[in-house]
Amino acid sequence: MTKSKVRTRFAPSPSGFLHVGGARTALFNYLYAKATGGTFILRVEDTDRERSTEASFKIILESLKWLGMDWAEGPGVGGPHGPYTQSERLTIYKEHTDKLISSKKAYRCFCSADELESKKKQAESMGIPYLYDGKCSDLTDSEINEKLTSNTPFTVRFRIPNKIVIVDDIIQGKVKFESKLIGDFILVKSDGFPSYNYAVVIDDALMEISHVIRGVGHLSNTPRQILIGEAFGFPIPNYAHVSEIVGTDGKKLSKRAGATSVLAFRDLGYLSETLRNYMALLGWTSPDGKEFMPDEELCKIFDISRCSKSPATFDVFKKLKEEEKETVEFNKLDANGLSEYLNPKSKLNWMSNKLIREISLERLGKEMVPFLKDAKIPEEYKSGTHPALLSILDSVRVYLDRFIQAPPYIEEFFLEDLTFENAEAKSLLTDGNGISVAKAFYANILSSETNDADAYKNLMAKAGEMSGEKGRTLFMPIRAITTGKSHGLELPILFTLLGKEKLVKRMQILANQAGIQLN
Repeated sequence: MTKSKVRTRFAPSPSGFLHVGGARTALFNYLYAKATGGTFILRVEDTDRERSTEASFKIILESLKWLGMDWAEGPGVGGPHGPYTQSERLTIYKEHTDKLISSKKAYRCFCSADELESKKKQAESMGIPYLYDGKCSDLTDSEINEKLTSNTPFTVRFRIPNKIVIVDDIIQGKVKFESKLIGDFILVKSDGFPSYNYAVVIDDALMEISHVIRGVGHLSNTPRQILIGEAFGFPIPNYAHVSEIVGTDGKKLSKRAGATSVLAFRDLGYLSETLRNYMALLGWTSPDGKEFMPDEELCKIFDISRCSKSPATFDVFKKLKEEEKETVEFNKLDANGLSEYLNPKSKLNWMSNKLIREISLERLGKEMVPFLKDAKIPEEYKSGTHPALLSILDSVRVYLDRFIQAPPYIEEFFLEDLTFENAEAKSLLTDGNGISVAKAFYANILSSETNDADAYKNLMAKAGEMSGEKGRTLFMPIRAITTGKSHGLELPILFTLLGKEKLVKRMQILANQAGIQLN
């Protein structure tokens, strides 16, 4: 294939949200099209009438737009090969079905659902795979007309030729399938809607798709699709079946094993380019082994042939405890609920923190706006442009893996009703030599006029010399008397942003609550 002829597609079914597995498939198609100067197409496969919904359709489009994967052809964009929604292409499928029936490559099957179910159960009881027995494959024209006249419901089945089907897959290599093990399968359901395997072949051919890039779970569908394509005389696209994605437990992603909506990552406060970068590495490696890459680089170097056969590990969530495995459903958790199960050492967090440190301060403020809506800070700071807010963000960004973490840090600077967060935080001050440390640090603050991070480090060190403490027994009492907490921002940075006046006031309030005289 020349670069100008590469055409890839993402064809989701609107029966739920867009999860990581689907988003990675879309991304690989998008990146390969970009890297080869090709065209990325979006097609909606909504022929499953029971499961497809308009709400899911909108969520999928919203997800793709947030991820920045713009399609050159498809819903909302149009193009020369539309319509791009399968439910609007029924006439096209019927025309092709009529051709297959007239050429004896397909036939009407009048077997009832009950009859087929009975045969399936019989095969199962015998321990053999169920294959349609071809009962309706040789009905005479008069028998067919009689059934049609009496309005007997029917499906349309493909007449399987006896041959070996070879799938020459870009990632998986050559895979052979015996057609006799497939059986005459259904092309058109009794409601007149095409099956997935049928519609996808016609659409790919008419939309001139050159590369079908999808999950390895679809590999077993490929021989059926190749046989249908050959029956029509269609050019067979290049297939690339990407590896399975597994969670930290080594099992396929599911609602209980990390599968969640792509938009959940937006709500958690990850940047879309961070998630794209992370997903690109789920089963693919760059030529030089680099992991942190801007979009422009990914769109230049991505090559589908560099994908691995081995399962890719989605390490975003921690491995669930035994008691959680039957109760936690990731797809039902909101951002706060998901936060509890995030793996702090995931590659996604590493990438996210790196990017948050690098983006412009102006963009950081803009991206933070949705997360400041309910923050306990003055309204004028919620626009994301206030100089004081940007100064705070510049100081705390080093601690952020995602924006949802920022409000507690920001709120720290505006606290008026300061109190100890729990008994543990208070005990850091009152136990051991904590009171002596607090008094020494307070005295040093009062006698100092400097207000920079290095100066505060020196004042803390001096308090250590005066009290005879160092390390944890020095820093934790100081944190407790200045914040009322046992964890948080690096203290010298916090003190610099608070300023001497606020810092002294805080220490006095918390000392009073602990019943301590600082001087």
